Parts: sequence; structure tokens; C-alpha cells
Amino acid sequence: MSRDRKISVRSVMGGILCVIFIPVIFINLTLIISTYTKPGEIPGVFGIKPVIVLSGSMEPVIQTGDMIFLHSTDPARLQTGDVICYLDSDQAITHRIVGIREGEDGQVRYVTQGDGNNTADRQAVSADQVQGIWRGGKIPGMGSGIMFMQSAAGMILFMICPLCLFILWDIWRRRRLDREEQNTGCSGSRIERIQVQRKGRSGR
Repeated sequence: MSRDRKISVRSVMGGILCVIFIPVIFINLTLIISTYTKPGEIPGVFGIKPVIVLSGSMEPVIQTGDMIFLHSTDPARLQTGDVICYLDSDQAITHRIVGIREGEDGQVRYVTQGDGNNTADRQAVSADQVQGIWRGGKIPGMGSGIMFMQSAAGMILFMICPLCLFILWDIWRRRRLDREEQNTGCSGSRIERIQVQRKGRSGR
């Protein structure tokens, strides 16, 4: 009964880990592939692009260290008041559209400004620079956590330490199983000896 319970618990834990890690692995692989197939764009999955906010230019709506989720959009549908993310010299900037005008080349340009800034951005944004629109989806502070995990201290804390703990736990588990097998073997040999003694007495 106890063995069946252990097996069921292990099966449940294995299923939970699969449910958690398989989607994470799939998303990471998709993001990595997107980085190489579309080097000039922020990678995303199913039209959703996660971005870590590194400045406070959009405070108090978006805080430094938040992770926001962008949605792919048609730049022609953008309007004043929309919050967009665009690339400027390979740097992702998330600001609000405060004006729309026509450039010298006849193409649409978006005048942007951070909610926490006093002035608009110096250069207007072209449609090719727009990476997506922000519709309010975010996880406060998650960006800071991811940045810490990518640091040396974070890698030690979240990767090396758990790996060492897993190795120690596996060693302890194997030794416990060995002791249980030895105890089982000893008890089995004792039972055989008792049975032999009883047979000898009955034969007399």
C-alpha cells in the first residue's frame, strides 16, 4: 500500500513538473529561434512579446523592473494615446503616442513621450520601428527577477545550488534504498533459517 502511494505521488509530481517545464522549454526555444530568424525584431510567441522595462520613463503606469507583454499590431491602426514599443539603435523603448504626423518622405511618423517625461522624444518613430502595442498586460517586478537570475549571483542561487541539492538528495535516496534492500535480505535469510529449524524439529 505504501509503495503504491509512493509511486502515485511520484507520478503526480512528474506530471506537474512536465506541465510546468515543457511549456517553458517550448517558449524559450521559440524565442531563441525567433531571435535568429528575425534579428531586427523583438522575439515573441503567438504574437505576444515579453519585454523587460529598464527605465522609469513610463511611471507610474509602468515601473522599472516590470515585465510587460506586447501585442503584434498593424501600425496603420495606431492612434494617439496608444502605448507602443519601438526599436531605436537596437534599444527597446516603450512610450505613449502623443501625436501622429507625416514625415518628409510622405510616410506616417509617431511622436512619442514617456508618461514620466516632461517633453516628447526628439525623433519621431516610423512604422518599421514599431514592435507592438501594450494593452496593459504586465507582471510587476518580474523583469528585475529575470535580470537577477541572469547575473552571476542569480545563476549560482537558482542553478548551481539547486543542482547541488538534487545531487545530494539523489545520493541520500540511493543509500536509503541500499539499506532497505540489505534489511530486506537479512530479514529474508532469518525467515529461511527459522523455517529450516522448524522443519528439523518436526522431522525429529
